[in-house]
Amino acid sequence: MTQKLVYDDIIVTNGIKVPFVPEIITPVIERPMRNGRYETGECKALSDLLQAGDTVLELGAGVGLLSTVAALSEGVKKVITVEANPEIIPLIKETHRLNGARNVTLVNAIAMTGKTKAANFYLRKDFWASSMEPDSRPYERAVKVPGCNISQLVAEHRPTVIVCDIEGGELGLFDDVDLSGVRAIIIEFHAKVYGQKNVDAISRLFAKNGLAVVPVDKPTTVRRFLRRQPSLAEQNWPPRDPRFLVTTCMKDEGPFILEWIAWHKSIGVQDFVVFSNDCSDGTDLILDRLEAMGYLRHLPNPAIATGSTFFQPAALSYTPHLPQWRKADFYISMDVDEFINVRVGDGKMSDLLAATGFFDALSMSELIHGANEQLTFIPGLVTEQFPRHQSETPGFRKSQRGVKTITRISEKLAKPRNHRPDFHADQAEPVWLDGSGRPVETLPADPALNGIDVRGSYDLVALDHFPLRSLESYLIKMFRGDVVVKGNRVSQRYWRLRNRNEENTSTFARQQPDFRAELGKLLSDTSLRDLHERACNIHLARAKQLIERSEYRARRDWILENDWHTA
Repeated sequence: MTQKLVYDDIIVTNGIKVPFVPEIITPVIERPMRNGRYETGECKALSDLLQAGDTVLELGAGVGLLSTVAALSEGVKKVITVEANPEIIPLIKETHRLNGARNVTLVNAIAMTGKTKAANFYLRKDFWASSMEPDSRPYERAVKVPGCNISQLVAEHRPTVIVCDIEGGELGLFDDVDLSGVRAIIIEFHAKVYGQKNVDAISRLFAKNGLAVVPVDKPTTVRRFLRRQPSLAEQNWPPRDPRFLVTTCMKDEGPFILEWIAWHKSIGVQDFVVFSNDCSDGTDLILDRLEAMGYLRHLPNPAIATGSTFFQPAALSYTPHLPQWRKADFYISMDVDEFINVRVGDGKMSDLLAATGFFDALSMSELIHGANEQLTFIPGLVTEQFPRHQSETPGFRKSQRGVKTITRISEKLAKPRNHRPDFHADQAEPVWLDGSGRPVETLPADPALNGIDVRGSYDLVALDHFPLRSLESYLIKMFRGDVVVKGNRVSQRYWRLRNRNEENTSTFARQQPDFRAELGKLLSDTSLRDLHERACNIHLARAKQLIERSEYRARRDWILENDWHTA
């Protein structure tokens, strides 16, 4: 294409004049242009967020539409737009000229990291499909285009707003860029080129740089990120010596208490408050001994005093009145069959805080471990006996799973709940992340939700959940009933949904030395060890007693016949 642009028609789209050159503006893009639907969302988003004094850096100029919108916005200081495709440079210049956009610098180059050198750019019939990669779709030919270093570009021009649509070239582009002066980013993600996991990685990078994603009403590839004003807590993140409080309700969990306490003590949880009710296996005696040793606070469930059978809601309502709550920085409501499994550093809670960046809530996705075809109760560690679990990469139809949430205790918090907190509507928007450090949009938007789409959410932390243990322990749980609400029974459906054994990818290896040391301390106490062994013997005896009852024998036989080997 020559430098002289020849055309005889002008399209006005979103109020901007664009020269109609059929060789470039093909029918697939001409129609939305003439109908005023071409990049309408991006134009509006850019117009809405631009402020006087802004400098705009655009990566991927297209036909020059957005750079023109930016240049014509009142008070915008300057616009730098970088376009790799040499064949559309004349059209972009003409768009700028037609609209009187004089404060625009157009650069024909490929934005890249590291040393700049000429690189292949793959031209396709539709200019917007041209890119740096050759494999996503057929291309007509490759041309060499000079490179420009993105870090130097940002350092030289100091943009306050970045607009990016470069057909996959954004992957890894911002990893080492100083974004501290950037107030807003509008970016089109290209998951078809590099996958959703990399979309999440880019979002996480922006979040760690203080740029929060703006929630949307419906799925879209174009997302906005805006800088939040950092609070004092954000400025001092990660906190020094953070204090964690865990509360839980227990009933007849005697054989499993010591492992759970030792595990969470070893990863950095300081305070435990356990509410118990109606124990018949010595759980209350074990908790009393642990309290005497300084490991936890044991309280009768407050529901007992009022005659209520809503044990967990009563305990949660009482929790903010505890002295441990007043000392804590973070709070978690969880159960004795759930294990926080930090997957970074040494597996400590402090490693997790350092990896995620600031948050008000971090919702950990559950990873359910099935019975692993273990029929009988064997005293020992559930984290060793039941290694197989449900898939960490479920398909769309099975991607919704429950969460438990690490909640920062602050003025934003309205009240704790079992799966997720509630925040005050009149406070600043909470920073809510998942187990991969990605922003969560669904939970803050809908107070009724207790779970999320877990795909890609296990990178930094998982909540390994052992709801069944052995078949005998499941039957005892069925006999015991629900610890949340008295009278609720564990059903056959409960087993079918939770006997998941298809993978063995979640490991507890990194925490083992400190966990073993902590467990050893507990078992070195003779009184505590005797109480633990007594609870295990009661569990064994109860399993034998239950199987003599027709209801439990029928449940066992049905499982062995129909759902024993189910993945």
